[in-house]
Amino acid sequence: MVTQQSPGIQVAVHGHPNADTLLLWHPGVRTDPEAVAALASRIATRAKVRVVVPTWTDGGDLLRSVRYARESSVHPPDGLSVVGYGEAGIAALSLALNQRRLGIGLVRATCVDGGPDLTDPISGQPLVAAASPVTTEVDVIDSADAGSSAWAVDTVDAWKSAGWAASLVPAAQFTWRVNPSQ
Repeated sequence: MVTQQSPGIQVAVHGHPNADTLLLWHPGVRTDPEAVAALASRIATRAKVRVVVPTWTDGGDLLRSVRYARESSVHPPDGLSVVGYGEAGIAALSLALNQRRLGIGLVRATCVDGGPDLTDPISGQPLVAAASPVTTEVDVIDSADAGSSAWAVDTVDAWKSAGWAASLVPAAQFTWRVNPSQ
């Protein structure tokens, strides 16, 4: 792991510097950075990617981390994937939705632990799927919680209806958890 300071944000980088880049937005980085570092290291090793983990507090930090991940990658900057947990998962979907306006490109955006009561920390608004002329794949991880599961199903359906390549991933198939028993 390499810890670096980018203008306005601290990031930890796991994995080989020449690998494809995955930006990992996990709220646990503020409360349990060692566990998130272990998760990032596990992802980097198993998926053979370079994992960039910012220490973030708000939507501005999330956007700064996108800039860092893109500028520090040896691969084309639009080859970036982002995985967000909780409200950062909503932000990952928002980033996919608004990527053209932001002048970026994404390969994949994944929302983990999303739910109906979360808003996008970047815009402060609820997220609403809309058509977009991009090829980014969107994944929403299902939940054992009935309310969050219904939200996940509805969200994937809305994104598919808007023309996105969206998938609902069963919770049991998603292993990128801080604690593997989660």
